[in-house]
Amino acid sequence: MLTGVGVENPALDARLLLEKASHKTVADLITSDREIVPQSVQTDFQELLGARLAREPMAYIFGTKAFWALDFVVDENVLIPRPETEGVVARALALMGDMSKPRILDIGTGSGALLISLLHERPDASGTGVDISPAALKIARINAKRCKVSDRSLFYSSDYLENIIERYDIIVCNPPYIDEGAMANLMPDVELYEPDLALYGGKDGLDAYRTIIPGLRDVLKPGGFIVFEIGYDQKQAVTTLLDEAGAKDIICQQDLAGHDRIISATF
Repeated sequence: MLTGVGVENPALDARLLLEKASHKTVADLITSDREIVPQSVQTDFQELLGARLAREPMAYIFGTKAFWALDFVVDENVLIPRPETEGVVARALALMGDMSKPRILDIGTGSGALLISLLHERPDASGTGVDISPAALKIARINAKRCKVSDRSLFYSSDYLENIIERYDIIVCNPPYIDEGAMANLMPDVELYEPDLALYGGKDGLDAYRTIIPGLRDVLKPGGFIVFEIGYDQKQAVTTLLDEAGAKDIICQQDLAGHDRIISATF
C-alpha cells in the first residue's frame, strides 16, 4: 500500500510503524511471529499506517527526529531537521574554535536544532533562538529542556533581526529558501505537512537573505561569523548579497551530496 502512494522506503516505514504500534523491536517481532497479534496493536498499527498513507512524515508520526546525535521533538509547527543542515553546526563549531564563552544567535530557530546542538557541543556557550512562530518557540523550549541546555538558552519572538538588541559571536540561520517554482513541486510529505513559513523564500527564494544580511553587522561582535544554509543553486546570489553588505572571508561548503549548501562570512 505504501508503495502505491509513492513512499520512498515502504518496507522500512512499515516495520518502524509496527514496532511503534507493538512496542517491540524488530528482533522481538521476529521471535514472536507465531503469536496472535492483540487487537489493540492491530488498531494502533492501522491508524499509524493510515497517517503514513496520507503522506504524513514519519518524524511527525513519531513526534521526534534525530539530529546531531540528539533527539528533537517535532510537530507540524516546525521544519523537520535534515541531515544536510548538520553542516551548519559543523561549520559554526569550526569557526568558534577556541573562542571563550561564545554567544550564539539562531535566526528562525524552529525546533531549536541548530542552537541546541551547538550548546550541547560547547558547554561554555550560551545563546538565543528567535522565531516569528509562537508554536515553534514552544517546541524549541521543550527541546532545550530535553537536551539539558535550557539554563544556557533563551527563546523569544522576533521577525528575523527585528527584536535583536545584543551582539553575538556566531549567528546561524537556516532560512526559508524554496522559490516559487520549487514550491509547486514539493513532495507530498513536505507540501501537505511542513510549515510554509519555514519553506517559502519568495519568488526567487532569496527574500530572507535580503532581509537578514543588511543588518548582520549590527548584531555580530567584531570578528564574529554568520553561517547560512542555502539552496543548492543559491551560492552566487547569496555571496553577492553578502559582498554588497561588506562581508569578508565568504566561504561556501558543499553537503555530502556535493551540493553547495553552507555559506559563512564575517564582517
